[in-house]
Amino acid sequence: MADRTERTTTGSSHREQQRVTQPYVNRFEPDQLWSTRAAAFRNELKPYVGYMAQSGFPGVVLLLLIVATIGYAALVRDLPEHFPITTFGVVLVIGFTCWSPLRTWLKPADTVFLLPRELEMHQYLRRSFRYTGIPTLIGVWFTLLAYWPLYKLGDGTANALILAIALAALKAGNIAGAWQERRTAEAGMRRSLRLIRWVLTGVTLAALFRLAPWKAVLFGLLVAALMAVVYRLPRKHALPWDTLIREEGRTRRRYYRFLALFIDVPTQAPRIARRGYAAWIGKTIRFAQRDTYVYLYTMTLLRTELGGMLIRLTLLGMLVLYWLGDAVWLSGWGATIVFVLAAGIIGLQLGSLRQSHKYAVWGHLYPLPAQRRIDSLASVDRMAYIICTLLMWLPGGIALVIHDSVLQAVAAPAAALLHGVLRRPSAVRRKALKDDEED
Repeated sequence: MADRTERTTTGSSHREQQRVTQPYVNRFEPDQLWSTRAAAFRNELKPYVGYMAQSGFPGVVLLLLIVATIGYAALVRDLPEHFPITTFGVVLVIGFTCWSPLRTWLKPADTVFLLPRELEMHQYLRRSFRYTGIPTLIGVWFTLLAYWPLYKLGDGTANALILAIALAALKAGNIAGAWQERRTAEAGMRRSLRLIRWVLTGVTLAALFRLAPWKAVLFGLLVAALMAVVYRLPRKHALPWDTLIREEGRTRRRYYRFLALFIDVPTQAPRIARRGYAAWIGKTIRFAQRDTYVYLYTMTLLRTELGGMLIRLTLLGMLVLYWLGDAVWLSGWGATIVFVLAAGIIGLQLGSLRQSHKYAVWGHLYPLPAQRRIDSLASVDRMAYIICTLLMWLPGGIALVIHDSVLQAVAAPAAALLHGVLRRPSAVRRKALKDDEED
């Protein structure tokens, strides 16, 4: 009897030890799984972040922040008479307010191994909401802090505490709305709901910055009730596995695409977008061997996330430069300074194009000279840079010409054109040759 009791105790101890050392075999611990995957991603990026820090990029960002702060202080001190204070505040704050990312660390295999645990995933997702929601809320409050000096010069009557609480509630509503959009089954409906949410959030922010607090709160409640009704219309998934996995993959690609500007990183499968409105550009390229790489890099630019990012940066720059040009800030040179910074950001993003097809096998199979790839890359980079910068400057330049600031309107595009034609292609060729030598 004693021997049997001893064997039973020993077997129980062994099973307990096995349960502790192998937590995912017999039980599901969402918190531990989330922490393990988050730590694995941080450790995966840690070596590359070190190289990025050594490149001097943080110092450049800090310098740009200092310059932007000085320029903003000058704008507040010498505010033009008809400056759109409310519109400026909406543009400044709406980004962090509506942007509601969700890091779930989910992988394609989870649709097999975690799908049976779908009813227990609420605790896992709660960690994700906290992980992304708190930093973006802090971002909202920082943009409010930056906008506060201008807000005091406008028509708003709310104090800082009321605005902070109202923006926190608006941010919570956007997080909830973004989750309902992720659950929506149809991609077209998801995009429509996202657009409606951004537009109504902008209108609510305008009411908050311009009307009396109680009127703005009442308007916000009506908007929330309307969105609650709208979100009930489309068909939804209980847990949108595919949408969350695609979003996680897209976020990882963005991290690696940024780090690829400083060091070679593992390649990530790109997300392909059709962008039918730009398909005609590919048809203008001649069907000839010498234009093979031109076509390849052009379509890569148009159909990957890089093209979408350039389009968004260009549109945002057009809007901001129009406001600054119409306000004739710093006698018109303020728009030029902001244009130089925006053109630098566009050039930095375009630099990641040379990492595309760098290790493609077919380049060694077909009779295409290696130098032609570099020349084609420089050609596509030059055209993309010139087109984006000139389009971005066009509204601001027209506004400056209307206000008789012709010199300021001509100086910026002339400098961008000279840089894009004379300086940038040689820099792209030099960096591409250096990459090939290192490989």
